[in-house]
Amino acid sequence: MSVDRVKARIMSVMKNLPPLPAVTRQLLQVMRSEDSSAADVAKVLSSDQALAGKVLKLANSSFYGVPSEVTTISRAVVIMGFTGIRNMALGLGTTEALRDLEGEMDMKSFWSHALATAAAAQVLAPHISRRVDPEEAFLAGLMHDIGAYVLAAAVPKEYAAVMENTGGNRLQREKEAVGYTHAQIGQGLLKYWELPEPFCDVARYHHDMDKATGAEQPLTNLVALADVLACVHAGDFESPASEADLVRLMKAAGLTIDNLKLAMQGMEQKIDETQDFMQISGTGRARLLASVETGAKCVVVTTDDQRRDWTSALLGQFGYEIFGMEQFFNQVAGCQDVRLVMVDPQTLTRDQIGRLLPFLDGQAADVCVLLDDEAAPPEILEPYPRLGFIFTRFQLNEVLESAKV
Repeated sequence: MSVDRVKARIMSVMKNLPPLPAVTRQLLQVMRSEDSSAADVAKVLSSDQALAGKVLKLANSSFYGVPSEVTTISRAVVIMGFTGIRNMALGLGTTEALRDLEGEMDMKSFWSHALATAAAAQVLAPHISRRVDPEEAFLAGLMHDIGAYVLAAAVPKEYAAVMENTGGNRLQREKEAVGYTHAQIGQGLLKYWELPEPFCDVARYHHDMDKATGAEQPLTNLVALADVLACVHAGDFESPASEADLVRLMKAAGLTIDNLKLAMQGMEQKIDETQDFMQISGTGRARLLASVETGAKCVVVTTDDQRRDWTSALLGQFGYEIFGMEQFFNQVAGCQDVRLVMVDPQTLTRDQIGRLLPFLDGQAADVCVLLDDEAAPPEILEPYPRLGFIFTRFQLNEVLESAKV
């Protein structure tokens, strides 16, 4: 299909999308005026009973932690603020506008990833070095991949083939297949909807590490980092970033592994709280944990404390138990129950690996290699399955399932 024909289909989809709900557009207009008051916003909200009900529900949620029940829209506006109201209305309006688009993409996976990114961005926002409003972060995360939704509707067969091939660079695959990337189309749609520029920038540059780690786009940096955590949480939509990208994003945001570990724990609750409110199905923790071998013991063999901490954080998040490396080598009680040994060749010498493998071959545990796809493992480790430094629960389960065969 020619690029011109693809462009025509994309424009047709965008033009035929339902507009943002009238009440959402009216809210944006009121909030753009410097003379608007809380009473003006409350008046607009009160004109839509469904939206007003959602505002009251959110104002009374644990996120705001109000000591007494909020029963009036005017009080809810004061508690949530203009930014909170705007972002909630935009989030609901966006999901409503896109809900009926048809395509061959797995929309449950799409929304699961979008909501996980939004939750991670909101939880991380208070901890980054450059201030970003947590609710603005949530909305930017929710909409960061919106261009994929449009491409799936405009060129469903071609884009389904792109999404089925998880290897290599996704943007490059999109460009080669249809002439455009989801980042370009996402930016175009948000501009078409006249959303604020920072949201448009997030859609366009969340995969661009130079932009995402630059000082001028803290919201893009935050969402790009949240995108990594979302891939870990619900990694059946897109592949995780590389270790090098994660390190750059963390440094730009001023965050540590401990910050990310706490964020992964906090985003679970946020997802559970939000999925019903946003009327997005199929994103809950129960579905994601369906195939986890809860309590299975794993050992991480590495000499780098940060890499061990990160891998242990992922394993713990997925429901696995961490068994100490030294305890495993010393064969203390419980070592016979270890299910998987993860070997990190980037921190071990060839001599260490050569002495390690005969010992591992005598154990009942399965072995995998922690190594990103672009890196070549030592020849002695080539027969073993591998996981990237940033792996998802699905990828880990695939390794464990393949070891049973």
